[in-house]
Amino acid sequence: MSFMKMAWIILIALTLAACGFTGEPQLRDPHVLVVNNMADPSFLDPGLQSGAEDQRISLALFEGLTIAHPKTLEPLPGVAESWTISTDGLTYSFVLRPCLWGDGAPVTAQDFYYAWRRVLTPPSSDPSRRFADQKYYISAPYVDVLYAIKGAKDWHQGRLSSFDNVGILVLDDHHLTVTLERPTPWFLELLSFPTYSPVPRHVVERCRRDWTRAENIVGNGPFQVKERRLGDLLRLVKSKNYWDEAQVELAGIDYLSTDQVDTAIDQFLAGESDWVRTFNPKKVRAWRKDSTLSPYLRAPEFLATFFLRLNMKEEVFRDVRVRQALALAINREAITKFVTGLGETPATGLVPLCMTGGVPWLGVGTKGLAFDPDRARLILAASGHEGGHGLPPITIAFNTDVKNRAIAEAIQQMWTKELGIEVLLENREKRVHFAKERAGEYMISRGNWIGDFSDPVTFLNIFRSDGSSNRCSWKNAEYDALLDQASETANAKRRLALLRQAEEIVTIEDPAIIPIFFYRTAYLLRPGRFKGFYENSRNIHPPKFIRVASS
Repeated sequence: MSFMKMAWIILIALTLAACGFTGEPQLRDPHVLVVNNMADPSFLDPGLQSGAEDQRISLALFEGLTIAHPKTLEPLPGVAESWTISTDGLTYSFVLRPCLWGDGAPVTAQDFYYAWRRVLTPPSSDPSRRFADQKYYISAPYVDVLYAIKGAKDWHQGRLSSFDNVGILVLDDHHLTVTLERPTPWFLELLSFPTYSPVPRHVVERCRRDWTRAENIVGNGPFQVKERRLGDLLRLVKSKNYWDEAQVELAGIDYLSTDQVDTAIDQFLAGESDWVRTFNPKKVRAWRKDSTLSPYLRAPEFLATFFLRLNMKEEVFRDVRVRQALALAINREAITKFVTGLGETPATGLVPLCMTGGVPWLGVGTKGLAFDPDRARLILAASGHEGGHGLPPITIAFNTDVKNRAIAEAIQQMWTKELGIEVLLENREKRVHFAKERAGEYMISRGNWIGDFSDPVTFLNIFRSDGSSNRCSWKNAEYDALLDQASETANAKRRLALLRQAEEIVTIEDPAIIPIFFYRTAYLLRPGRFKGFYENSRNIHPPKFIRVASS
């Protein structure tokens, strides 16, 4: 975007905001939804996606065996028009409906087999495995969501010699059978997750790494890519080959990209977008007091937790008392009241209190290492570092975002005041931040986790010793054993008690992370222009169900 155009947007926004009203779209196609998705998507390949920005787009481009209901999140038929589940809960038999890729090629059960094998097959030093499976290589960040499938984990970690022993069986083009390691009541929910999406083998193998370029990418979802301008715009148009095309009302979706939340807000105020997927916490109070602006700001409860990752490769964190002291020296209530301001719940546990499904979750919540500066100083002194003596500077790394910076600055002040520790801040561009986090190149890293389904293990499994999303180099045999025991326990109350013990280990007894708060997800939405948006705990809004309000 040019400087002059940006200046014009800001001028209009300031003028309109000062007058007490916001700009309304005048010249845009009323059937095209314009979304400011913030950061440019890192990947359009569903097997490589890990960020929420990418996965939102995946809901428009790809469709799995199931899709999430826009209000209840219950699994609905997607590519699978029906399924049966064996009485022991281990075998799922799917019947796939006739449907097409965007280029007109048929979507078959083999496409799911190919996509899942591609996710599960990492680079290998074994020559026979390497050459046999070269076309399947991918370093999938969310590979462990497929571990529910029998043999998937063992194959991925090199303990199986043949993929034939993995529980994925293609009977014909329209029949697929999946066998699980153990009963997994949320498996149908998992199937709507982008990592379970099919990919077009005929395109992937022809274009290789370039298959997701705008001129090559083909999906099986309700929309297709028309244009992409890196750092600026991803334009989607309605797919004429989508099986449920008649039910899709939007003509297209424009995803705008910017790393600056205030720029996104200015575009919204100028009428250039309909939906901004985040908000500046410093403006919350002013917007909520303004009767004209407040209807645009939404902040529902969200199944997600904001936390700090601690890198166990750092010698200073090998002493658990240092980690515990850092956790005890953070005033979470001050952060949620004065920094974020959306009504978030201060958190000392990992699993959000809004977790639903089955027996109510009664985890650590807010009862763990809560703010207690006197105790923090005593514990730090017991570790031999009274007043911060002998500790190296502590660096908090975070991806570019006004909220992330504000939280990091607040924690910096708290640790310096309460513990006498020197704290440095490292601001990194989103792609760089997460790449370095995955590589373990950080001391403390701003992190979060969004629940993928309605069970506490969607949070707890990420810190397994061999979890692909662990990223802390943290290993605890007792923690792993509790999760294993819970996975084999049929009694719901006993199972949740085991999971609670595991949560206490990772957040209190041997903390790998420091939880800060349970999210509310703030976003701007222009009322009256579109319908089909429902507030839900995972902030999932499948574009297929979004309607033009005037229709």
